[in-house]
Amino acid sequence: MDIRCRKTNCKYNKDLTCMSQKITINKKLECIEFKKETGKGLKDFSKLIFSENPPKVADYRHIKDLCLTCQAKCIFNQHNHCIANGITVNAACSPEPKCMTFMKP
Repeated sequence: MDIRCRKTNCKYNKDLTCMSQKITINKKLECIEFKKETGKGLKDFSKLIFSENPPKVADYRHIKDLCLTCQAKCIFNQHNHCIANGITVNAACSPEPKCMTFMKP
């Protein structure tokens, strides 16, 4: 499972990849593990993606034994476990760290 995160100010974020060993998405689609780290991350990197200096993106990180718990009513939620191939958490400029992979059942 590949975990991408646009919350560049999170302590677990390394080059747009989540390095946490555990992730919990609550009923409001928010990532509970998000921990803001002062002085870290870009406010909004989206305008840089197609520029001459795009943000660095870490290589695909397959986490075989990642504990990914999901409490949301989502098609990828099977008995509080996410079965998606990967998830993405939204941009740094958004107030909450929400799962963007969510799809209504």
